Amino acid sequence: MIGPLLALLLLSGPRAEECATTLGQDLNCNEVDVGDEPVVDVGDPVCALTVDAYGSPYESGDYYYDYASFGCALPVGGPLDADGDGFGWGTIEILGSDGLPDRIVNLACDNCGEADNPGQADWDCDDVGDVCDNCPEDANADQADPDLDGVGSVCDICPADADPAQLESDGDGVGDACDNCPQDANEDQDDMDVDGVGDLCDVCPEVSDPEQEDADWDGVGDACDLCRHHADPEQGDGDGDGVGDVCDLCPEVEDADQADQDDDGVGDACDLCPDVADPEQEDADADGFGDRCDVCPEVDDPDQRDGDRDGVGDVCDVCPDRPDATQLDFDGDGVGDVCDLCPWLADPEQADQDGDGEGDVCDPTPAVRGAGPFGCGRPAGLPGGTAAFGLFFLGWSWRRRKWLDGV
Repeated sequence: MIGPLLALLLLSGPRAEECATTLGQDLNCNEVDVGDEPVVDVGDPVCALTVDAYGSPYESGDYYYDYASFGCALPVGGPLDADGDGFGWGTIEILGSDGLPDRIVNLACDNCGEADNPGQADWDCDDVGDVCDNCPEDANADQADPDLDGVGSVCDICPADADPAQLESDGDGVGDACDNCPQDANEDQDDMDVDGVGDLCDVCPEVSDPEQEDADWDGVGDACDLCRHHADPEQGDGDGDGVGDVCDLCPEVEDADQADQDDDGVGDACDLCPDVADPEQEDADADGFGDRCDVCPEVDDPDQRDGDRDGVGDVCDVCPDRPDATQLDFDGDGVGDVCDLCPWLADPEQADQDGDGEGDVCDPTPAVRGAGPFGCGRPAGLPGGTAAFGLFFLGWSWRRRKWLDGV
């Protein structure tokens, strides 16, 4: 309800005089001032029954409805002037000659029947006094107020939302109670995603997000944030996979599922070692396989073949056909000890003329098959047979004897 102070302020304007009454009192609503009403016959016993606060009968006909017709039979004071401002408001039941109700008269000259309004000030001239008008500056005789907040629809900044305080913080003409951006001026109230939050202040203007949650406080709501738990106001997404660059496990490779089997912070789609934790992603030979899982980390080996399955790739394995995880090469000839025909002598050619498994550079009889350290065996290319075998046996026996004798 608009307070009396506001009503007094409104009375100071020129329009208030135009719509205010000139009567000092009009209880019987006949538009005749109390001083111009006929004088009551106070000697009439009926009139003597209606008295003022001092016990004296009223002397003006204004205290009775149609004094000329009914005399003092129909007093209009008391309950018909509940607000005590001197203007009538209510109904009078008139009885017929038979004592039964004949008609009802409605007194309605008080423009605020339940609020003291002696001057009947009505700034907007809608026949509702300023002190009880729910829109004292805007004519609204029907006083419609669907949200029941005491402010009429024609002047309510939130006509569909109860808002008795009528707060309006951002100055856009829309009350805080119904403004979809109460702290940001947006007179048009645009709301593209229809989530009740205006586009101007919506952390996800194109995605319905009434909760407006923003876990990382980057100004982008969780419902549309490419990195919900990493502050990312720019929302860059170089690979277009829907995961922001600042949290993408593969920022340069499309990888919507963000799988990371080895849990090293690098997605499988771009991990140089997807099965081995390798956060550094070093690749010394630049062959596309990280050093931690490259079977030849210092040799370009995109095929990653490992025929002997010893964990060392064929292109760098000193024994590519024999398992040799240690890769020892005592003589440094590039051939591993486990497959070197001469493991104690450098022999990169690995020639073995007699095919006895000992390289020529360390075989004392490179032309004799199986001579071993004692030089015995069958000359390479010599036909077999019993005679030849006997000859070789005798020779071997002789050499053995000489060896045993120290000769």
